[in-house]
Amino acid sequence: MLSIENLIIAFYFLFFYLLVIALIHREMMIKKFITKDVRLNPAYQTQLKRLRFLGLRFDAKYIAIGLSIPFLIGSLLSLIDNLSLQAWTWSIYTFIFSFLFVGIIIGNYFYFKTYNNYYDIFMFGLAEDDTKAVLKNIYEDYPVVKTLLFVFIAALLPSIFIYSTLVEQYFIYFSNKLVISTLLFFTVIVIALLARGTIRSLPLGKAHAQVSTLGILNKMVPNGIVAMEWAFKDRKLEINFNPVDLNEGIELMQTALEKNSLLDKTDENAYLEDNPPNVIFTLMESLGNNCLILDDPKTNDLLGKLRYFYDNSFTFKRFLAVSSGTAPTLAHIFFNSPIQNISQSIAQQHKLAHTPFSTYKSKGYKTIFITSGNIMWRNLGNYLPLQGVDEIYDQNNIIDTFPQAQESMSYWGVADEFAFALAEKYLLESKVPVFISILTITNHPPYQVPKHYQANTLSPSRLLKKFGKNNEEREKSLKTFQYASNALGQFMQNISQSAVGNNTILAAAGDHQVRGFNENLPEEYFLANSVPFILHIPNELQNKLHIEYDKNIVGSHKDIMPTLYSLSLSNTEYWNLGGRNLLTKNNHKAYNFAYNERVWADNTGVVSHSENTVKYLWKNDFLVSNMDIVSTEKKNKLEAYQKLLYWQINYQVKGLKH
Repeated sequence: MLSIENLIIAFYFLFFYLLVIALIHREMMIKKFITKDVRLNPAYQTQLKRLRFLGLRFDAKYIAIGLSIPFLIGSLLSLIDNLSLQAWTWSIYTFIFSFLFVGIIIGNYFYFKTYNNYYDIFMFGLAEDDTKAVLKNIYEDYPVVKTLLFVFIAALLPSIFIYSTLVEQYFIYFSNKLVISTLLFFTVIVIALLARGTIRSLPLGKAHAQVSTLGILNKMVPNGIVAMEWAFKDRKLEINFNPVDLNEGIELMQTALEKNSLLDKTDENAYLEDNPPNVIFTLMESLGNNCLILDDPKTNDLLGKLRYFYDNSFTFKRFLAVSSGTAPTLAHIFFNSPIQNISQSIAQQHKLAHTPFSTYKSKGYKTIFITSGNIMWRNLGNYLPLQGVDEIYDQNNIIDTFPQAQESMSYWGVADEFAFALAEKYLLESKVPVFISILTITNHPPYQVPKHYQANTLSPSRLLKKFGKNNEEREKSLKTFQYASNALGQFMQNISQSAVGNNTILAAAGDHQVRGFNENLPEEYFLANSVPFILHIPNELQNKLHIEYDKNIVGSHKDIMPTLYSLSLSNTEYWNLGGRNLLTKNNHKAYNFAYNERVWADNTGVVSHSENTVKYLWKNDFLVSNMDIVSTEKKNKLEAYQKLLYWQINYQVKGLKH
């Protein structure tokens, strides 16, 4: 008969084995992602101790939960005299559980390296994006084979030990039933306490994971298993749409934006009424300031032909992307949705009342959406026409029009220059004003540019300790960044010098930062989430508009469409989530803030959502330094704004409660 004490020994061995791996992994995360200045700063030593202790509790909780059921079942089955079956069952479970546990927490390291966060809802992009392309991307960017081999060995070793322990009965066999019962009872109590994680409060959960006012310390607390559970819960909440209460919405609007309606209207302008300009907005893949700040025209040219427009147009550099992913950014800008997968959700067949496409259509514009990728990504091919897009084009249409584009095909799509060429073609052929949206893809791993492209001077060493494993990878990244910027610049040059150049507004912004950059937090809270917004307005049109340009203004993605509406549409109603016209000082003061899913900023400083009681004051245009206390008024405003984003999309999809 299999002794329970050997089963108990096997349980404790596996528990402590996995706990040690989790502890070592967290120390690696701390060393990699928390700057040395913070790690050695006496002011943070107590918080670092709390981080490690709380992280240990989370590790113990999820290991105990994972081992509890097989242990309890094994204790009952130990009465059955079938040692081989018992041992094999336990050893197989040990291998599977250890493989998943070690694999998931190590995966969290690479996820953090890319997104500067533990597993969150972006991880569902593996299923919602082109899964084959994402997997190929992961294989090329990370040491997948070596990691899998390590995980396999790490899972195999304890399974061999467990099998040997249960079969060979290495440890002392107690005949005293009282001793055995006491051991079993004690172990069950230990498992229960570990699985709960607390004694006096609610079970250990996300609400407990705050150890510091410094957000990066809080992000080190959960292991990959914990973070993944939170992501699944957030995902479940995210895709629910429910009718909303009008009074709650008005209260949120008043607190966040000091108004009672989300409908705004552009000023009346007789010239725009009679001469509606074409509007082209390009959402550029990974055009992030965290890389662009390293630009130097002589030694590290990251702009190419875009430099002229970057330097001579209305360029807003202190500008936040709303998210760290393309899908959530696109949903915010074009669908006014904080729910990134709205186009794949139960609301995918619901027409929203106030998208940018429908707003321009209401004024007689033809609306066109072009991507150099696949239009069925995130179900956009079906969703965009419902939201007011007249014509949609993707990599297939581009190849049909420009067969040479096929040579540039990667697993994400064709080179950006061909998407721009298609946009130019349809712009010049149109007999009515057009609103064209372009989504680029080239500046994305695997960092592949067309063979004909000859790069200007680049300095891979500028990325040392910031990005990449070696100079070859760094050079590929910089070359792709330059290529994408140059293609945009060439496009803007072509249009501005064309027959319609005097009546076409050209706008472009990054969709998110360059991912995978090492961040120096909290100093780079803003920079790490920042992108430029470039706006070219023909001189003739500028003369018909009242423009006030402040290059130091702080803005974000929420301000793009209100700015474009104000420059192109007369007396037109639109849905406004606190966006403002960046080219006038005559704005509602409550709109003067920049919003990102991770940070919030205004002209006084930057606040991380994970530590929303502390504000970091500006050190220069991009970096922050000293701390200050966030006023209760601003904290309430931020919290109300975040809730308002979800309230309004539920209102648009499900309406009001009856």
